[in-house]
Amino acid sequence: MARMYALLLVLASAFAVVSAAAGPIDPHNPPMGRFADDWMEIHMLGGKVGYGHSTMSRDGDKIRTAMTMRMRIGRGAQPVEISVTSGTTETLSGKPISFYSETSASLIKTTTKGTIKDGKVTLVFSQFGDIETTYDFEPGSVMTWGQFREGLLRGFEEGTTYTQRVYSPDLRPDASIDAVTTVAGMETIEVAGRRLEARKVTVTMKTRIGPMTLVSYVDREGSPIKSVMPIAGIGDIVMYRCDEEKALREFVPPEFFVSSVIRAGRSIDTRRAQRIKYRITALSQDVVLDDLPTTGMQTPVSPDGRSVELVVRRQPYRALTDGPRDGATPARSDPVGTAGSKPDMSEYLSSNLMMNIEDAELIKLAARAAGGESEPFALADRLRRFVTDYITNKTLDIGFATAGEVCRTREGDCSEHGVLLAALGRIHKLPSRVVVGLAYVPRLGEARDVFGYHMWTQFFIDGRWIDYDAALRETDCSPTHIAFAVSSLKDAGLADLSLPLIYKIGGIAIEILDIEE
Repeated sequence: MARMYALLLVLASAFAVVSAAAGPIDPHNPPMGRFADDWMEIHMLGGKVGYGHSTMSRDGDKIRTAMTMRMRIGRGAQPVEISVTSGTTETLSGKPISFYSETSASLIKTTTKGTIKDGKVTLVFSQFGDIETTYDFEPGSVMTWGQFREGLLRGFEEGTTYTQRVYSPDLRPDASIDAVTTVAGMETIEVAGRRLEARKVTVTMKTRIGPMTLVSYVDREGSPIKSVMPIAGIGDIVMYRCDEEKALREFVPPEFFVSSVIRAGRSIDTRRAQRIKYRITALSQDVVLDDLPTTGMQTPVSPDGRSVELVVRRQPYRALTDGPRDGATPARSDPVGTAGSKPDMSEYLSSNLMMNIEDAELIKLAARAAGGESEPFALADRLRRFVTDYITNKTLDIGFATAGEVCRTREGDCSEHGVLLAALGRIHKLPSRVVVGLAYVPRLGEARDVFGYHMWTQFFIDGRWIDYDAALRETDCSPTHIAFAVSSLKDAGLADLSLPLIYKIGGIAIEILDIEE
């Protein structure tokens, strides 16, 4: 659940870049040294949530860019603090050479470095060791300076439109995406109580889960005054150009966590509920409901565009564990490379940025958690119970920690429970993935009978995905879980897992049509 906060910051930095253009700079021959230095405030939910600082410098025949953004959002009694520092090195003509990013969304920072050479991009993720991944790099793709430079070359005449292939590893590490820029006419905007004339520039970034629209208002020289990114259900993320003193000025973050819950309309006995039929309705045209996944528990039915009925059934866990199975051994849960109809599960058994299953500390913890158990269902249950008890500090102030970090700190919320459980399963050859969505809670702060945003784990056992929720202490998961997206976390940019969640926050209503107990 907490991953959404880091994504908001990444998105904010993305539209800060694509809308940037600073004064009379020669795109073919910018001056040596620092030639762009901008500060901005970030506002959301009716208040200031953070600030950003971006620079561009020329060093010989290379352009170096840097961006630092910090955000603080109220989350019940515990604010979440997140910072992202990133930068690129590019040629004068806008060809990417290397990049880096450092994210602090928990107790221990994570670092990603990338190099682009010979048509390949190599990513190295570092935290308790390195994980290296290589992808094809699409010729002609650009990053920060390349986007900035193209804006200078094209100018800001009304009606100007163009498309770039943009590589943004936080949004999609394995491929570039389209960014379509359109320049509109002059509009009157209000900034800090003043009314200003500014030109509207719209950038649409086409991600795997749909388009993201980024709107900037620039002065006559193309320097950004105000930038807006609409998020259905949440409202707008707004950034204002300002000086350093104002950007760094202290602020009280608006509360987000409790205000984002969805009313259930009635109480649910989670222990007795066997099947629940829901109707989920979109509250705005921006909310998409046809992407809800079908899982072992969940079946979408009767979609009509604005709403969808959803049937969620408790999986017959006792029947699964007690009934006949075709050779109940650990190998039964590891169909990699087997013949017949068994799917390739390699991506659900591999290390990735969030789960380094070659981490020696994680391997030791996995052995301790299993206690010698090898039968898949019993092993999954044992791992779930272990993670539930192992994370002793059930805190909301962790942004999104890796499994290796949770192993060492024993802190976190549902995200940390879900990722650690998935990692321990993979070490024991149980294919795993995580689920983001909603879960019912009888009480959250002053709110009663609500659905809150949540993450849990699935293991692939005997040909089916089985749900396990370490945060809510459920091996036999109740039908009060509603899945929005599933992911192995392989090649997962922040958008892959978080955007299906973010674009539904505050943008849907839930009606309980029927409960079978």
